Amino acid sequence: MTSPDDPEERIRQLEQSAAAYGARELGTDQPPYGDGVNPSSPLPPPVYPAPPPAYGSPPSYGQQPYGDPYQPPFGTHYTPIQKKSGVPTGVVIGLIALVFVILAGIGVVVSFMSSTIDESLDNPDNTRTFVPPTITFPSFPDITGLPSDDTEQTATADAPASVAGVDETKTVVCENGDVNISGVNNTVTLTGNCGTVSVSGVENKITVDSANAISASGFDNEIVYLSGDPQINTTDSNKVTRG
Repeated sequence: MTSPDDPEERIRQLEQSAAAYGARELGTDQPPYGDGVNPSSPLPPPVYPAPPPAYGSPPSYGQQPYGDPYQPPFGTHYTPIQKKSGVPTGVVIGLIALVFVILAGIGVVVSFMSSTIDESLDNPDNTRTFVPPTITFPSFPDITGLPSDDTEQTATADAPASVAGVDETKTVVCENGDVNISGVNNTVTLTGNCGTVSVSGVENKITVDSANAISASGFDNEIVYLSGDPQINTTDSNKVTRG
């Protein structure tokens, strides 16, 4: 068909006109085609990849089941990145921490077992003995002239004796020493010869072998001397008599 209404003929004419125009622009009368190439010949059809297989049907030979997910664009070459094979760093750190924890646990168990064995050897019956703490009190110096808790004292010229308390029964051996008696309802016996016997307090009963002087104060004290002629100094509520 060569009529003017033929579309293919029209396309070839347009291609020839475009080729001639391009040759004039480049300064040559030959069209930019190689030998044996007819610019009016149609281009070969494009090559399309094979369609994917239908769902559920097996893929054809040499074809991926679901296509290549890493298929590069047309005209480029794509080299897939090789994944490095190896243990992740987090896993290595976790394993190291686990090893340290296990070693610490083993150390605690060994220490506990060692202390238990030592305790069993030291105490086979597994009995605990309580040892109370030792408390030491300081010692106080003796003060001359203070009342003594002893039931018998000695009064000398250099060391007088003192008796005090409540409902006490005491004896004082006089060797020309002075005796001071106080307190409430005490019974005191003075043997030997006393220097000065001084009585105070309430309701004390004193028996004196002999004394150089007797002095009584306080209330309702009774003093009996057995011998001698002592100098007596007393108040109205106290009694000093010879026995």
